Amino acid sequence: MKAGLIYFALIAGLVLYLFFGHNGVLKYRELVGLKNTYEAQIMEMDSKIRSLQKELEAIKKDKEYLELLIRKELNMRSPDEDIYIIGNEAVHSNGDNRSN
Repeated sequence: MKAGLIYFALIAGLVLYLFFGHNGVLKYRELVGLKNTYEAQIMEMDSKIRSLQKELEAIKKDKEYLELLIRKELNMRSPDEDIYIIGNEAVHSNGDNRSN
């Protein structure tokens, strides 16, 4: 009887250590979830890198595209085009209207 109790306590201790120990099942599941999150972030970043590489190649090869990006960034226009900037109007506390 005493030996059976010792074996039961030993087995119960091992099972508890298996689940709640330093490298137990719960810790393993947590790490697997973390790994999956990082893999998803890596895949997202890879797709962003590919799209930026395509844009870089387009900029290197197509001077008109480069000019379009520069004009868009600096709000410049060529002589034969008109630019319309549409903004939201905000009413401030002192009553004057300013566009954002």
